[in-house]
Amino acid sequence: MTGIRINELRLAGSSGSGRTYGVDFRGGATFRPLSVIAGPSQTGKTTVIDYIRYCLGGSAHPQHEEVLRAVRAAQLETELDGASTVIERAAAGSPSKFASVWRSTLDDLASVDEHRLSVEPVGDPDGLSQFLLTACNLDGVLLPDSSKDDSDSDLLSIRDLFRVIFVPNERLDNRNLVFEQSNYMVRQKFRQSIDAMFGIHDNEEAFLATRYRAAREKARVAEAQARALRQFAESEHPRGPMQLQLDLDEAASAIVSLGIELSRLDQEQRSTQLASTKVRQQLVLAQERARDARIRVRDRRSLVARLDALRGQYADDQRKLNFLLDAERLFDPLQVTTCPACFNSIEVPPSIIDGQCSLCHGSVSAADGTASHPSGEDIHGSPVATSVAVLEAELRAVKTRLKSLNEYVHRLTVHQEVLIEESVSADESADAAARAVDEIVKAPAPWLAIRDGLSQRLIQARLIQQSAQSGAGVWRRVAEAESQAEDLQRQASEINAQRREQRQRPDRAELVHALSGRFGQILGEIGYPKLQDPYIGNDLVPYVRSQPYTAASSGGMVLIALAWNLALWEIAHERDADAPGLLVIDSPQKNLGHNSKSDDRDFADARLVENFYAHAKNWLATDGIGAQLIVVDNSPPASVDADVVVAYTRDPEIPPYGLIPEATS
Repeated sequence: MTGIRINELRLAGSSGSGRTYGVDFRGGATFRPLSVIAGPSQTGKTTVIDYIRYCLGGSAHPQHEEVLRAVRAAQLETELDGASTVIERAAAGSPSKFASVWRSTLDDLASVDEHRLSVEPVGDPDGLSQFLLTACNLDGVLLPDSSKDDSDSDLLSIRDLFRVIFVPNERLDNRNLVFEQSNYMVRQKFRQSIDAMFGIHDNEEAFLATRYRAAREKARVAEAQARALRQFAESEHPRGPMQLQLDLDEAASAIVSLGIELSRLDQEQRSTQLASTKVRQQLVLAQERARDARIRVRDRRSLVARLDALRGQYADDQRKLNFLLDAERLFDPLQVTTCPACFNSIEVPPSIIDGQCSLCHGSVSAADGTASHPSGEDIHGSPVATSVAVLEAELRAVKTRLKSLNEYVHRLTVHQEVLIEESVSADESADAAARAVDEIVKAPAPWLAIRDGLSQRLIQARLIQQSAQSGAGVWRRVAEAESQAEDLQRQASEINAQRREQRQRPDRAELVHALSGRFGQILGEIGYPKLQDPYIGNDLVPYVRSQPYTAASSGGMVLIALAWNLALWEIAHERDADAPGLLVIDSPQKNLGHNSKSDDRDFADARLVENFYAHAKNWLATDGIGAQLIVVDNSPPASVDADVVVAYTRDPEIPPYGLIPEATS
């Protein structure tokens, strides 16, 4: 049996008193199907319900002075999914953020282990809320905030389900039965909770929406990181990954060869003319390389300067063509509208017909490219249109050449930095070679100068290797970051595709139809006066006599609210829905019978309340076996005397006075 059932509420008295208070909802070994808490007002009947709600994860416990003074903790023995479970929360001071849970009855707590579950935040997946919803098969249900793709989703909580379980006194006639007057989130979560109970809510779509939003955010962050890494790499290591790898290979090879050369030089340990010649040859070679590098830098700068001038010329040509194109479109220099001889307006524009000009009657050969049909229609169009087309084509060509030139100049400018770096490096190598030649002259033994030169070159090669390794590492991270960003973007696209496949939701029409039928049946059995056309709309708002329930009298709204909640409770149980199976109603006699208002005599009949209880008892004994109904009623009819679990008297001479017996004043 899935759902939540209440066996007993036990309130532990203040420290040192040793007293307990509470209500037992059992009629033997298990819970009563119908439990009535009776008694006049101000005796603690509603407080019992408030403590039940608090133990099930409510945000606050009762704040009456006599209760705060007498109660230290609240314990609730329940049946969760058929298993006895005790929930305890501290009830002194501010509401507790944790609850103690035992898989046991109240009398056997010492024999089982205690588990601590968080109450706040209510969305904690490992908290009390999801623990209770597990008993209803509603754990892990995601409720999207809206139908937008990027909207957030929240876990269904037990507090969302409270709107289905508990029907407080004020909700019976406050014109907000289905929370249609509440804020958007309350109204939406109420309807989503009902959809989830009956399996209509598409939890998979909400789950995929959450995954898609997270995946898209990860892809965005990864793309931004990859872009930042690439900008850093292009700024600090503009040679690029391929050139850096070549530099790394060359440096490694140079290190090996220089090491071998140093070893050989150490073995020779003497000065030779050949060694000095090699140093001078290296100087000449280094100077040539430095000169060539400077020439390349100078040529590159000259080329960029010339191309900048060419870009300016192209930009100027583009502006001129734009001006000329606008002029051609606005002014037609060849349009003849007035006869040059008589200055009269020409109604028919001049044209070439059968090789003869219609204005001067001169002969025109076809080779001139202006021959026309006898009809006067130009084969190739007017000269102005032809000129405009030529100008537009030339303008497109200039724009294309300018764009290509801009891209080429950008590449040259970026590579110019590489050439400058190579020139500086070549100059440093030439200076080092010159110093090595100078040392040959100064050193007492030329081989020492040669060895120092080799050592300097070895250090230079190692520095190049280190720099190339660092740059190659940066570019590797760029490649990895871009690859990761692509993978995350692909994952987000796949999740979004799955979302589109999950967009079809089950139809709610059949459920609403079933609720409408049961709603009308219950109103008929209760004896709603002048009952006509009762039904529930697609927005779950009930109607009677073809009018919304808010048009009914105060007594009528109470009966409609009772029938609506009973219909939802009964249909959910009969269909084995993922529902709590528990319904708690406070004050069903409100505005009915002897409590009816003077101007609402249609609902003054006490049999309306008796019929309500008769329907509930009959359903609980037949189709509703296993469900539980708890009712708070000031003066229940005699027909439910056997179902009264406690009847407070508010008389100190006749116990029980109230929930807190000693609070008599």
